[in-house]
Amino acid sequence: MRPKVLYVDDSALARAAAARLLGARGLDVVLASSLSEARSIEPETLAVALLDLEIGDDFGPAVAELLRARAPALKIAFLTATEGGDMLESARAIGPVFRKDTELDRAVMWVATSAAGE
Repeated sequence: MRPKVLYVDDSALARAAAARLLGARGLDVVLASSLSEARSIEPETLAVALLDLEIGDDFGPAVAELLRARAPALKIAFLTATEGGDMLESARAIGPVFRKDTELDRAVMWVATSAAGE
């Protein structure tokens, strides 16, 4: 069975790119565009979650809290274009943070490595 990865981003373009990149690494990808959509995900079935820091109806750390409430050991990382602030520090307390514009390949590698290590 292929490891399952959740990717949450309010950008349809980013979701499509992530699904292509993660799928090419042999991962099953579950996509969500919002906190509302992420609520329907069963985090116990996931190997890893990759979350945009700022999503349409909320923020990545809120999605992380939702997921971790049901799957405390879930590995979580964030993608962001944000430069700083409390939200970024909250995200770093949960998992690694990658810059969207320059570190997408590193984020995909982290996800693939983390999912394989499960």
